[in-house]
Amino acid sequence: MYKGNAKLTRDKESNSNSKGIIVMAVLLVTLIIIISIFSYKALTKKEIYYKDIEIKNGQTLWEIAESEFGNDIDVRKYVYKIKQINNLKNSNIHPGQIIKIPVEREA
Repeated sequence: MYKGNAKLTRDKESNSNSKGIIVMAVLLVTLIIIISIFSYKALTKKEIYYKDIEIKNGQTLWEIAESEFGNDIDVRKYVYKIKQINNLKNSNIHPGQIIKIPVEREA
Protein backbone atom coordinates (compact mmCIF):
# COMPACT_ATOMS: atom_id res chain seq x y z
CA MET A 1 0.00 0.00 0.00
CA TYR A 2 1.17 3.51 -0.83
CA LYS A 3 1.36 5.77 2.25
CA GLY A 4 2.76 8.96 0.67
CA ASN A 5 -0.60 10.77 0.62
CA ALA A 6 -1.22 10.11 4.31
CA LYS A 7 2.05 11.79 5.27
CA LEU A 8 1.29 14.82 3.08
CA THR A 9 -2.15 15.16 4.68
CA ARG A 10 -0.64 14.98 8.21
CA ASP A 11 1.90 17.69 7.29
CA LYS A 12 -0.87 19.99 6.03
CA GLU A 13 -2.94 19.39 9.18
CA SER A 14 0.08 20.04 11.37
CA ASN A 15 0.83 23.26 9.50
CA SER A 16 -2.82 24.40 9.86
CA ASN A 17 -2.76 23.65 13.59
CA SER A 18 0.46 25.64 14.03
CA LYS A 19 -1.03 28.66 12.25
CA GLY A 20 -4.16 28.43 14.38
CA ILE A 21 -2.13 28.30 17.58
CA ILE A 22 -0.09 31.34 16.51
CA VAL A 23 -3.23 33.31 15.67
CA MET A 24 -4.78 32.41 19.02
CA ALA A 25 -1.58 33.39 20.87
CA VAL A 26 -1.47 36.78 19.12
CA LEU A 27 -5.15 37.41 19.94
CA LEU A 28 -4.58 36.44 23.58
CA VAL A 29 -1.57 38.75 23.92
CA THR A 30 -3.53 41.60 22.30
CA LEU A 31 -6.43 41.04 24.68
CA ILE A 32 -4.10 41.05 27.70
CA ILE A 33 -2.52 44.33 26.56
CA ILE A 34 -5.92 45.99 26.06
CA ILE A 35 -7.15 44.83 29.47
CA SER A 36 -3.93 46.07 31.10
CA ILE A 37 -4.29 49.53 29.57
CA PHE A 38 -7.89 49.93 30.72
CA SER A 39 -7.10 48.54 34.17
CA TYR A 40 -4.23 51.00 34.61
CA LYS A 41 -6.48 53.93 33.70
CA ALA A 42 -9.19 52.72 36.06
CA LEU A 43 -6.78 52.16 38.94
CA THR A 44 -4.99 55.48 38.53
CA LYS A 45 -6.94 57.64 40.92
CA LYS A 46 -7.27 61.30 40.21
CA GLU A 47 -7.83 63.71 43.01
CA ILE A 48 -9.84 66.85 42.31
CA TYR A 49 -9.03 70.02 44.16
CA TYR A 50 -10.15 73.58 43.57
CA LYS A 51 -8.00 76.55 42.74
CA ASP A 52 -9.12 80.16 43.23
CA ILE A 53 -8.60 82.50 40.30
CA GLU A 54 -9.11 86.24 40.34
CA ILE A 55 -10.67 87.44 37.12
CA LYS A 56 -8.63 89.99 35.20
CA ASN A 57 -10.00 92.63 32.87
CA GLY A 58 -11.21 91.09 29.60
CA GLN A 59 -10.91 87.46 30.77
CA THR A 60 -13.64 84.99 29.86
CA LEU A 61 -14.57 81.56 31.20
CA TRP A 62 -13.65 80.14 27.79
CA GLU A 63 -10.11 81.57 28.02
CA ILE A 64 -9.71 80.26 31.56
CA ALA A 65 -10.86 76.79 30.51
CA GLU A 66 -8.47 76.78 27.53
CA SER A 67 -5.52 77.94 29.64
CA GLU A 68 -6.11 75.30 32.31
CA PHE A 69 -6.80 72.28 30.11
CA GLY A 70 -5.91 73.26 26.57
CA ASN A 71 -7.03 70.55 24.14
CA ASP A 72 -7.29 67.79 26.75
CA ILE A 73 -11.06 68.08 27.13
CA ASP A 74 -14.03 69.74 25.47
CA VAL A 75 -13.77 73.38 26.58
CA ARG A 76 -17.58 73.73 26.64
CA LYS A 77 -17.84 71.00 29.29
CA TYR A 78 -15.15 72.64 31.40
CA VAL A 79 -16.90 76.05 31.18
CA TYR A 80 -20.12 74.31 32.26
CA LYS A 81 -18.31 72.77 35.27
CA ILE A 82 -16.89 76.15 36.29
CA LYS A 83 -20.37 77.68 36.08
CA GLN A 84 -21.82 74.86 38.21
CA ILE A 85 -19.12 75.04 40.89
CA ASN A 86 -19.47 78.81 41.20
CA ASN A 87 -23.28 78.89 40.93
CA LEU A 88 -23.12 81.11 37.86
CA LYS A 89 -26.33 81.39 35.87
CA ASN A 90 -24.48 82.57 32.77
CA SER A 91 -20.92 83.15 31.60
CA ASN A 92 -20.75 86.76 32.69
CA ILE A 93 -17.78 87.43 34.96
CA HIS A 94 -16.14 90.69 35.98
CA PRO A 95 -12.65 91.86 36.97
CA GLY A 96 -11.79 91.24 40.61
CA GLN A 97 -14.29 88.39 40.93
CA ILE A 98 -12.80 85.23 42.45
CA ILE A 99 -13.96 81.90 41.08
CA LYS A 100 -13.03 78.32 41.85
CA ILE A 101 -11.87 76.01 39.11
CA PRO A 102 -11.48 72.24 39.36
CA VAL A 103 -8.00 70.84 38.87
CA GLU A 104 -7.21 67.11 38.62
CA ARG A 105 -4.01 65.48 39.75
CA GLU A 106 -3.02 61.87 40.24
CA ALA A 107 -3.27 60.75 43.83
